[in-house]
Order: sequence, then C-alpha cells, then structure tokens
Amino acid sequence: MYSFPLQDKEQIVKKGHASMSVEGNAFSGALYLTNERLVFVGYLLNLNRKYLEEVPLEHISELKKEKTFYFIPNAFTVVSIRNRVLKIIIAKRDEWLNAISRQARQTE
Repeated sequence: MYSFPLQDKEQIVKKGHASMSVEGNAFSGALYLTNERLVFVGYLLNLNRKYLEEVPLEHISELKKEKTFYFIPNAFTVVSIRNRVLKIIIAKRDEWLNAISRQARQTE
C-alpha cells in the first residue's frame, strides 16, 4: 500500500506511520528515511489517489520541531533548499529528527 521504488544501493533506515500537510492538503500515510532521502507515501484523506513526496537528504536546508494544537510535541517541518515546506506529524518526533540529521551528515 505504501510502497515506492528504491534506487540502486538505497536502503530504508527508518519507517513509521505519519500524516503530512503540504500546500493546504492533509495526507495520511507512511514516512521513510533511506540512506539517500526522506520519502512520504500517502493518500489524500477520503480519496484513493496515491501521493508521493521525496526530499533528497542533501536538499534539506532546515528541520524544525513543531507542535500540533500548540502543545503536542509530535510534528516537525522540513524545509528544502527550494523553500518547499512539509509539515510531518509522527510519533517519536525527536527520534526521527535525530535519525534524519545523523543520516544527512553521513551523505555529506
């Protein structure tokens, strides 16, 4: 259901169920961290159309901790070098941020 093609020598490092908000749309799906990129695979709520969003790790310019409803610490924002902003809601946010940062350092 939440599948995407891996590149040669690409491996999944971490995965989890997530929601994402981008350009006013809310998606439910799964977030994957690979050794090369961050990938969200999901579906627009109430529709059956698959949605895929990916950001190569070297294109992440900023990771910011966020909260939902102003107090739940379960979200973060990814800002790309092209100023694309993705808000991701996921359990264990800080573990995800640490894993993304660690993996991004390894790709430098």
